[in-house]
Amino acid sequence: MPEITKKINIASSVSEVWDVLASFESISDWAGNVSHSCLLSDQFVGVGTCRRIQTGNSSVTEHVTRWEELRHLSYEIRGLPPVFKHVLNTWSLEPSKIGVQLSLTIEIIPIRRPFTPIAGLACLAFGRINTGMLKDLKGFIEDVKPLMKLEKQISLLEQKIEELESRNE
Repeated sequence: MPEITKKINIASSVSEVWDVLASFESISDWAGNVSHSCLLSDQFVGVGTCRRIQTGNSSVTEHVTRWEELRHLSYEIRGLPPVFKHVLNTWSLEPSKIGVQLSLTIEIIPIRRPFTPIAGLACLAFGRINTGMLKDLKGFIEDVKPLMKLEKQISLLEQKIEELESRNE
C-alpha cells in the first residue's frame, strides 16, 4: 500500500494548529487548492464528521475516521477514480523546538493489486498537494491569523474612539 508523508515545522502552539484543523468545514479559509468547503454532516467534530471540498471543477467528500484531540486527524477521501479502494489523509501534530512539527500522510489502497503502480503515482501527486497544504497552513497560522487578530483589535479600538468622541460632543 503506497503512502507518502510530508512534514513542516510551524512556530505556534499545538493547540493553535489543532484549532485550525479541527474547524473541519473551514479548510477553504487556508488551503489554496480548495475553492469551497462545507459540512455535510450534522456534527462539527469527531469521527463521522463529513465535509465536501471543491478544487477547481472537481469535488470530493472527506469523512473523519480518526480524531485524537491535539494529536491526529484522519479522513477518508471519497469520490476519486474507482481504481482506489481507500484513500486516507492523516494529520499528526508533535511538539518541536520551534512549536509544532506537523506531518501529513497520504495512504492509498488500490482496488486490486494490478493498480498498485497507479496508486503509487497518485501518492506522488497527493504528496505534492499535501506539501502545498502544509505550507498554506503554516502561512495562515504564522502570518494571516496574527494579522486578522490585529485587524480585529484595531476595529475594536476604532469603535471605542468613536464612542468616546460621541460622548464629548
